[in-house]
Amino acid sequence: MTLLGKVFTVLIFIMSLVFMTFAVAVSATHINWRTLVTNPPENTTEGAPLGLVHQLAALKEANVNLRAEMEELRNEYQREMTARRHAIGSLETKLAEVKQGLTDKEAELRALQASEGESAEALKVAQQTVAALRIEIGSLRSEIQVAQADRDKQFDRVVQLTDQYNSVQGFLKNFKERNLQLASQISDYKRVMDKVGLTPNTNVDGMPPPNLDGIVTAVGERNLIEISIGSDDGLRVGHRLEVFRSSGYLGYAVVLKTDPDRAVAQVDEKTQRGLVKVRDSVATKLSRTRAS
Repeated sequence: MTLLGKVFTVLIFIMSLVFMTFAVAVSATHINWRTLVTNPPENTTEGAPLGLVHQLAALKEANVNLRAEMEELRNEYQREMTARRHAIGSLETKLAEVKQGLTDKEAELRALQASEGESAEALKVAQQTVAALRIEIGSLRSEIQVAQADRDKQFDRVVQLTDQYNSVQGFLKNFKERNLQLASQISDYKRVMDKVGLTPNTNVDGMPPPNLDGIVTAVGERNLIEISIGSDDGLRVGHRLEVFRSSGYLGYAVVLKTDPDRAVAQVDEKTQRGLVKVRDSVATKLSRTRAS
């Protein structure tokens, strides 16, 4: 092998390592945006969380449920407040009547005290009546305090639900903005995929690495050839390589066997346009190699 051939061999090896590094870096940073957006609940795992579309739907459903619950609590609160107002009004009326009765009884007591002709027994009965009325007033006051405390509790519940509603609205707004961003990114990715001729159903595992080229290092029987690229470069059995010399197309070969640094392929007789020789070029994309 001449010095120039050795130099080209080393350059090809170095470029193969560079392209392999780029391929590994691109593969490591790949993010499946479609899964991130539309991953269904039955496919949710630790590494693949629920899609943002389903999260947004769940939040919308939670928002509707919270609205319904808040509306129900509001109606219940209004009914409770109406009932409490009626109860408080009734209790206040009764309290006024009791106070008036107490006033009457106190006046009656003063009249009894002023009257020298009333007996001590009548005075005792009046005192007992006043004590009973005072106890009843205390009981009514306790009921009013309980009603007021319950009203305050219901009001606090309404405030809490209002805060939850506002929080859910904030989350919903953020998810809508994120959904628009992801939709824009998906649209950009789709334009790129359409430009390179890929679809979501394209099996990229069976495709040879792009822009991969090498040379024929040996020629055998039955159109078998040995090439200078192998499995370390991403080449797999069944991959198709174009064979050419300078600007002349010689046909394509299918990979039959791969080693880390070399591979064996068979030239297709139907497409063969000339005799393949050592040092002929092979590539996964003919257009790129011809352009270079």
